Amino acid sequence: MSESLVRLEKHGAISIVTLDNPPVNAASTKLMNALHARLDEVERDKEARCVILTGAGERAFCAGGDLREEKDFGSPEASKAFRALGRKTLNRLELFPIPIVAAIHGYCIGGGTAIGWACDIRLAADNTVFRAGDAYIGMVPSWGMGLTRLPRYVGRNRALDILLLGQDFDAKTAHEFGLVTRVVKKEDLANEAMKVAERIATASPTAIKATRDAIAFNSRETWKDMVDFEIEICEKVFAHPDAHEGPKAFSEKRKPKFGAL
Repeated sequence: MSESLVRLEKHGAISIVTLDNPPVNAASTKLMNALHARLDEVERDKEARCVILTGAGERAFCAGGDLREEKDFGSPEASKAFRALGRKTLNRLELFPIPIVAAIHGYCIGGGTAIGWACDIRLAADNTVFRAGDAYIGMVPSWGMGLTRLPRYVGRNRALDILLLGQDFDAKTAHEFGLVTRVVKKEDLANEAMKVAERIATASPTAIKATRDAIAFNSRETWKDMVDFEIEICEKVFAHPDAHEGPKAFSEKRKPKFGAL
């Protein structure tokens, strides 16, 4: 049953992971555990080069944590475990070995924003509605996005605008804030996501992973630590065969043949 909550399709080097928890793909414990199971499958696939993460149906990418489940938590321990699972999920998305493209549409609310904004590339359909209004249901963001990542993404003032007002905002505004990479027509979302994923799949997996690791590290550590980490990353990447194959292919006017991770 839990596997049906998150579907996985393979299209060559591209894996499409779809949240499927009608009516609005709410992030229940079962859905998040199913998402981790699907990511485990992708991680075992040596051909995978990029993931597209999206939501089933027309109404929502993900309308947040499942409040039906949260209202029934019988103990502080159960509530704490749910928050820990949310943080684990965001960390998994951000630190996943291959890049993740979010294809967002419809409602993207609360925990849904956390899941979507944690992805590497974020495409939003022109019908997307974002909201982070936890305070208006007596809560605070607790998955490692609103109180931690969001101020680093958009700055103090915009983070406060988003969280304290808790109002809906559209894809265009999210793009202006830097929360989404591109806004596309709803009917073009799947095709645009595939184009982006296919482009990423042509790059060196080693260089892509190193870049993502460095950006994730940079968001957590000090400037001095990041300078040292950059030196370490560069030594690894430039010693890898891909760093020789790329320039050679360029000079020979052919497509490079990069190795797997």
